[in-house]
Amino acid sequence: MRRDRQRGAITPAIAVATLLASVLSIGGITLGTMAVKRRDAQNAADAATLAALQVIKERGMPFDASARELAERIARGNSRSDVRFTWGVTETAGAVDITAVTSIDVDTPLLVWTSGSTEVRARSVSRLPQTKFDSAERRLPKLALVLDYSGSMDLPFTGGSRRAIDVLEDSVTALLNAGLEIDYGASFYSSNVFRNVAIGAGAPNQIITTMNNFDAGGSTNTAEGLAAGRNLLAAAPDTGRYLLLVSDGEPNSMAEARAAAATVWNAGMTIFTLEVRRSGSGPALDQFMTDVAGAPGNRGDRNFHYVATSGADLVNEFRRIVSTIVCKVGPISPAPTDPSELRVFLRQAGAERALEPSADLAADRDLERFRYEPGDASVRLTARACDSVVSGAASIVVRHERAGLTQ
Repeated sequence: MRRDRQRGAITPAIAVATLLASVLSIGGITLGTMAVKRRDAQNAADAATLAALQVIKERGMPFDASARELAERIARGNSRSDVRFTWGVTETAGAVDITAVTSIDVDTPLLVWTSGSTEVRARSVSRLPQTKFDSAERRLPKLALVLDYSGSMDLPFTGGSRRAIDVLEDSVTALLNAGLEIDYGASFYSSNVFRNVAIGAGAPNQIITTMNNFDAGGSTNTAEGLAAGRNLLAAAPDTGRYLLLVSDGEPNSMAEARAAAATVWNAGMTIFTLEVRRSGSGPALDQFMTDVAGAPGNRGDRNFHYVATSGADLVNEFRRIVSTIVCKVGPISPAPTDPSELRVFLRQAGAERALEPSADLAADRDLERFRYEPGDASVRLTARACDSVVSGAASIVVRHERAGLTQ
């Protein structure tokens, strides 16, 4: 009788122990499942924020429903679970921050949890650097043309029979008639400076008249030409001061010409050089024209040295040089390590539209286009794109770096 009572007393303890073991086993399995789901949720959150910023980099803001859908589709490829997303967007002048909170449901046994399911969450924050500009430099920049009328300009280009001076005059005339938003002036030199045209509204007609009245002859006093161009710019308001030296020959004194270029830079002015090159041109001229090209903070910059070997080249290079100073924003900081990653947008009323790159800003003046200039890490705009910024209707947003996780 006593043994029977003791045997019956053990049975409930075993039942309780078995139940507890079962609960712990089920709970452990469920906790393991939750850990796996939480990793899934974190992977999806990280992928979501990076995908979202890549979408913004390529398509621009706002981060609307279609952009979210695309980012979520990419992120779901990084999870084996059914994921829900909650988004947050914060923007400053220097970055876009995207926050994604992901949620995944996990089935839970009622024996252990009070409900049949619970939710695991993960959070990720990624940042995309950007540069936002609210204004563009287009306050009628000043350009002084310093034109070589020495005797060698009477010779033809290698690629044609026309005299270099005739092609130069035709090219300058076409430039002045192109309607670009620039205030021009000019210094004409050979053995000395024989004519200056002050920068102002009436300068184009005076420059054309001077070209019609003079011909090539004499030596190449480049130093005096540079000094005269500097004086023309110094007398004009500083709304962007640029000097364009056009020459086909080595100066009478390279040392004096280099010293004259230094005074231009010291006055805060940028020098472009356009070398008229023919079969007899030597490396000394190329080196000199490079040495005196560049911005005040980046002297001797080959990116500011252009070369024409034919009449067609001269026309095209003139257009390229002048179009680069019509409208620009920058410098971009830090400068892009890979310019192909550069994306430029015009933002208007909260929406952005992408600008296509341009090889010729002058030819594309009626389109919204841009060109990146590595020489001063700036973005040049066509006249059409610039109008929207100058009017205050749009701002410029530049993105060129990769997005990265911050949290």
